[in-house]
Amino acid sequence: MKYIYSVLCAALCAGAVSCTNTEQFRVNGTIEGNPSLNLRVGYYADGAYRTQITAAREGEFEFFGTARQPAIVEIYDYDYKLLGRLYARNGQTLDVKLARANPYDIEISGDDTSSEWARFLRQNTDSLQAGALAANSVIARYIDSHRDNIVSTLLLTTAFDSAVQPELADSLLAMIEPQARPSTLTDGYNYLLQRIVSETASEPMLPVKYLDLNDSIRTFRPADKAYSLVVMSDERSGRADSILPMLRRIEKQKYKRLAVLDLGLAPDINDWKRYTTPDSAKWAQAWVPGGLVAASVERLAVPRLPFYIVCDSTGTQLCRTPWASVASETLKKLLD
Repeated sequence: MKYIYSVLCAALCAGAVSCTNTEQFRVNGTIEGNPSLNLRVGYYADGAYRTQITAAREGEFEFFGTARQPAIVEIYDYDYKLLGRLYARNGQTLDVKLARANPYDIEISGDDTSSEWARFLRQNTDSLQAGALAANSVIARYIDSHRDNIVSTLLLTTAFDSAVQPELADSLLAMIEPQARPSTLTDGYNYLLQRIVSETASEPMLPVKYLDLNDSIRTFRPADKAYSLVVMSDERSGRADSILPMLRRIEKQKYKRLAVLDLGLAPDINDWKRYTTPDSAKWAQAWVPGGLVAASVERLAVPRLPFYIVCDSTGTQLCRTPWASVASETLKKLLD
């Protein structure tokens, strides 16, 4: 019985290796510090988003995937913390070294594009971790001098913060040579980018109809107060870390000229109630069906969550930002 099992395993392994050469890619990896943990792998290929779970044992892991066209493969720990990215296609075997504490401290061999991508991340890790503007600046310089290199597209679509500088992102994308920005990488990105830079993004806030925690239909109107703060988020937006502390500080200020709308964009109202009910909020908490594609939200071209908009009584947007600190500073200048 053991012999038959061994022969079967050997045959399966041989088959897997055979498939790897033509119909799969293979990734061999190590993680600094030799931890044992479960890993999540995800990538979009051949018209579908593919996921799998594998395990690192004493820092070593291996997985196979299939992508007829090159695809960005993302590796996460089990809590969805990004560990690293690579660029792979069928027929390749890639060796990757990851540092759990820093997704930019990565080494890849087996593919020239992935190797150069990883080398840029290692060499510029300080800038990439110094905030959006510093990261965007070093990426923009690379793209300007590597317009015919697909690494430029990989950096733009994964590490450039287009929510902060959408016009620059749009310019950089156009700067890259067509052969270095395949549609498989840029179609979705360009669609979202055009939403951000669309004319409606800066148009005045309009009234928003929403459901409150008691399932009552209410309407937010910018004209009701001199200024309004609209906070848009979902369960994965880090509410406990930044949003709730900010809103509670504002509540203590008792600004009579300010209206606050805490707008939840969870897909399901019951999920929204579950994570907002414990807040004990005194400000308006709202939910709209449709999330980011709800008519009242989509026209604002929100690039990511969380997102903050400060507007005046005419709905004119005075501040659009993904950072609570920037929104807070804007309100301070307006109200203090």
